[in-house]
Amino acid sequence: MKTLLAVLAAVFLPTMLAAPTMGAGWFWDAGNGLGFAAFGGLLYLGISSYRRIDVRAHRLLGYTVLFVAVAHALWFLLGDAAAIEYIKFSAPAYMWFGIVGLILLFVLVSISLLPDRLKVHKDYPVFLYWHRLLAVATVACCVYHIVVSHFYLATWYQAVLFILVATVASFGRPWWVRFGPLPVVTPTAMMLVTLLFTGIFTLIRNLP
Repeated sequence: MKTLLAVLAAVFLPTMLAAPTMGAGWFWDAGNGLGFAAFGGLLYLGISSYRRIDVRAHRLLGYTVLFVAVAHALWFLLGDAAAIEYIKFSAPAYMWFGIVGLILLFVLVSISLLPDRLKVHKDYPVFLYWHRLLAVATVACCVYHIVVSHFYLATWYQAVLFILVATVASFGRPWWVRFGPLPVVTPTAMMLVTLLFTGIFTLIRNLP
C-alpha cells in the first residue's frame, strides 16, 4: 500500500507545483483526477511486477486500473455533451494518444488471459517481453496525452518532472528488484486510493 501511495503522490505532485488552486470546475477536475489516478495505477502495475509475480493479483489490479481509465473517459462523454468533440477525427493529437493508450491498456489486459494469451504467444518468456514492451508503449501514449494537453501541467518544469516520474517507473526495474518483490495491492485498495487522491485533487482546486 505504501508503494502505491508513493506512486500516486509522485504522479499528482507535478500538478500542484503551479497554480494548484486553479481548476476547471468540480466536474472536470474530478474526471481528470480519475485519469491521473489511472495513470498512477498503470505505473504501479509495472513497478510491482517481478519474476515470481502473483499472476492473479496482478491481473485483478489490471482490471481495476482499466476500470478507472474507462471511468475517466466515460465521465466526460456521459456528463458533458461537448466532450464528444474530443473523439472526432478533428480532435487534437493528444486526445487521440489518450484513446490509443486506453485501447492498448485494454489489449494488455485481454491478451494476458488464458486461453487468449496462448493464441498470441505460446512461449511465456516471449509473451513477457512483448507484454512489457506494450506496457511501455501504453505509458508513452498516456504521457503524451497528459503532458501535451497542458491540463494541470502548464509549465515546462511540471512537464519535465512528470515525464521523469513515468520514465523512472517504466525503466527502473533493475533498481526496483533490489528491494525484493512488492506485494500487489487488492482492487479495493486501488479504488480507495483512487478516490482519496481524486477527492483531494478536486477539493484543492475548487474550495475557496
